[in-house]
Amino acid sequence: MFNESEYFDEHFTDIKFSGEELIGISFYDCTFTNCSFGETLFDECKFSGCTFIRCDLNLCKVTGSKFSQATFVQSKLVGINWTEADWPRITVPGMLAFETCTLNHSTFIGLALPLCKMEGCSAKDVDFREANLSKAVLKGTDFSESLFDSTNLSGADFTNAVHYRIDPSRNQIAQATFALPEAMNLLYGMDINLVES
Repeated sequence: MFNESEYFDEHFTDIKFSGEELIGISFYDCTFTNCSFGETLFDECKFSGCTFIRCDLNLCKVTGSKFSQATFVQSKLVGINWTEADWPRITVPGMLAFETCTLNHSTFIGLALPLCKMEGCSAKDVDFREANLSKAVLKGTDFSESLFDSTNLSGADFTNAVHYRIDPSRNQIAQATFALPEAMNLLYGMDINLVES
């Protein structure tokens, strides 16, 4: 199906490629719509300026692959270990954007993703420990059971985000934006007593 080594400005629609292998292929400014890549292995592929719309990427592997300004819209990305991708040594802002996506059971441990976007998503049981999410847009996302520890959340926007458990003594949250009443969750990690007045 993918016979070329490079694709530019291509539009891929309704492709069924689940459980397959894609090795060493680069995509530049391509759009994938209603495509199925569940459990697919992306080995040393490159996605630059690409957009995925209503795609199934559940349990796909991103081994050694590069993502730059990649956008995912209304897509399923459950159980992905993003640490297996090939990330630049120099921190580049805005590498990933997720809009109304399902990201449950995924791993972002230690990744530098400043200015990333995760808006209106389901990010349950996701591991963000030691990640750099400074100035990230995390509005309206459900962070149930997700892990934040030594995470840089300075300047991040948690407006209308729910179910996060963030210990201010163990994470950087300077200049981050939180909305009440959900912001009360920030107090639970502290050794204090909360009473109703």
